[in-house]
Amino acid sequence: MSHRPEDSTEVAQPSDTRTRILVCSQRLFSLDAYGNVSLRDIAAEAQVSVALIVKHFQNKQTLFAQTVDFTASSSQLFAGPFDRLGRTAVVETLTAPHTAHYSMARTISVASGDDGTLSAIGKKIRTDLLEVLARRIRDEAPHPNPSPELRAQSALALILGLSLMRRFGDSEFRLLDQAAVEDHYAGIFQSIIDGSD
Repeated sequence: MSHRPEDSTEVAQPSDTRTRILVCSQRLFSLDAYGNVSLRDIAAEAQVSVALIVKHFQNKQTLFAQTVDFTASSSQLFAGPFDRLGRTAVVETLTAPHTAHYSMARTISVASGDDGTLSAIGKKIRTDLLEVLARRIRDEAPHPNPSPELRAQSALALILGLSLMRRFGDSEFRLLDQAAVEDHYAGIFQSIIDGSD
């Protein structure tokens, strides 16, 4: 990755070296593909040596795995009253910045596709998103069936698909009536998580 001055924005650097490396690498991985970000790029951004990164994280794959974090996404997607969760999740999916480090679609698209990076993403999707949504369904859904885990998987697949269509799948997506898109997907999402008797 060519590290040009216009690519940089002044961001307050954490004083803890390990945290600074994580913050800088997360930023770079959100701006460019995994394969285009080198340990040298991360070292320059974090103002440390490559050797120090290796000391803390062993390699780029382990560092990438440490940067995958969907807790911010989860708190945005699944906030508010349960009976409005479909609307909340869909609005967040339709309005989140394309380069947000917490975006599932973005994270998957910049990953290298090897088993290690995909496994790291899968683990964080499970802990940060699926388990959080399944817990809300278990505690708050008006109906018991199907299982909260199956409903969480289905709902998450829906919004990931929506995110992929918005970002990559349909070049004319932005031309669609956004209120109609929101209403349509919010209703489907809410129906999934509400379940049935």
